[in-house]
Amino acid sequence: MAEACNVTARAGPSHSRGFEDAVNARISGDLQEVESDLPDDLRDDALRVFRYAVSQSCTIKDAIEKVQKDALSEVETRFKGQRFKGYIKFDYDSNVIQINVNKFGNGNAQFSAGVGTKKMVCPDPFMGRLSDPNMHR
Repeated sequence: MAEACNVTARAGPSHSRGFEDAVNARISGDLQEVESDLPDDLRDDALRVFRYAVSQSCTIKDAIEKVQKDALSEVETRFKGQRFKGYIKFDYDSNVIQINVNKFGNGNAQFSAGVGTKKMVCPDPFMGRLSDPNMHR
């Protein structure tokens, strides 16, 4: 039997390392904003479940799963036989988490999530003034 190439044999899990690090992190900081196009009661329920998961120091992955299971699964019964698309986005000091709902008319519902981290950078104090074209007006 032929042996696997050393480069490609180890390539599998390494491409998802950044994703795994992001979803296994815990949220720090305060909730700054919630953006959503869900009905108000679903939005409030998802927010309540997500805040509870964060207060229990769950990982981001676990918090997303709790919201999908406990709050957004209501979409399947409420919009039975109808098409529905929606999202909710939680903006924290250190992370941005968006959970999407895609409900099809045949009864299937699909959930997806996006996770982003915020990096705070202190800009050079002189660059703003030097590059401002309106500085001498």
